[in-house]
Amino acid sequence: MKNLIIIGARGFGRELACWAETCRGYGSEFRLKGFLDDNTAALDGYDVELPILGAPQTYAIEKDDVFVCALGDAKWKKHFAEMIASQGGEFLTLVHERAIIGKRVQMGKGCIVLADATLTTDIRLGDFVTVQPKANIGHDVMIGNYAHINACGFLGGFAAIGEGVTIHTNAQVVPGKKVGDWATVGAGSIVLRNVKPHTTVFGIPATEL
Repeated sequence: MKNLIIIGARGFGRELACWAETCRGYGSEFRLKGFLDDNTAALDGYDVELPILGAPQTYAIEKDDVFVCALGDAKWKKHFAEMIASQGGEFLTLVHERAIIGKRVQMGKGCIVLADATLTTDIRLGDFVTVQPKANIGHDVMIGNYAHINACGFLGGFAAIGEGVTIHTNAQVVPGKKVGDWATVGAGSIVLRNVKPHTTVFGIPATEL
């Protein structure tokens, strides 16, 4: 039995602590151990049973520890995932029991796929990709490392999502379009043209801010 430690005890971390109990393998392959957060007061005012075990920078990894990174900011997710990995930490991929996963869907390490997300077929997720509830990912979509697909996001067939991309709530990328590395697509936006790396786009159609 592995002991799952959630990196980040803020909003998404608390959400993930709840979701994890309904993910595949909970209670048979892993159990929850606690959080890592450099803010020791992050859980003050919340009735959360799991403890903050320490800061990611100083935590001593123990036998049977595995990790998942509950950070909504892709840059910070990359920072702390690399920090723990450099110390020998292993990452678990969490898939909610209500997620729909089709055939030939490949997922890297440290991915999170939450309730009612749909991944159809022939999809590849890199490492540390987060797919929030009710996101819909079409056939032949490629998603780079550290990308974050928020709730109700839609990625059409053959869309290509680069490393560190954030697709905000209810945003859509139409089939075949590319979103470059570390770009951001604003909430409710519709991407009709390729998005350049390191840019933020918003609106219908999505245009660079």
